[in-house]
Amino acid sequence: MNLDSVSGQDLSGVFKIVNLAVAGLTVLSGLSQLFSGIQSFVIGIYLIAFGSIIGLLEFRVPAEAHTYASFLFSFIGRGIFYTLIGASIHGASIFRIGAAILIFIVGLVYIALEAVPSISPPENMNPEGVAIGIDDDDII
Repeated sequence: MNLDSVSGQDLSGVFKIVNLAVAGLTVLSGLSQLFSGIQSFVIGIYLIAFGSIIGLLEFRVPAEAHTYASFLFSFIGRGIFYTLIGASIHGASIFRIGAAILIFIVGLVYIALEAVPSISPPENMNPEGVAIGIDDDDII
């Protein structure tokens, strides 16, 4: 596969659409899982929270996000997070099974993108401009 033709293109719109789709599927899966039992209720609450966070990060990145959830700012971290979300969805319906498979596959693709140097992360995954950066010293 030749990825040289992809290196000059701006793929941030594609990443935004994919991340918003994952967020939407995660929230909908969490909502559909809420009333399937106590364990499913707790996992459903977590799925709704995680999906909401993923969706909100596409529009606004708070300064604390890089400090407390720095894994969301790399392809491999976000990919592992997506695979864990996909594995957390209990497949009691066709929708949840399909959503879990799609989110899991997106996670695997994100993990693979970490190894492709010609594709750069989108702007909202870039820690530049965040108030607390990677190399900042702790101020006590």
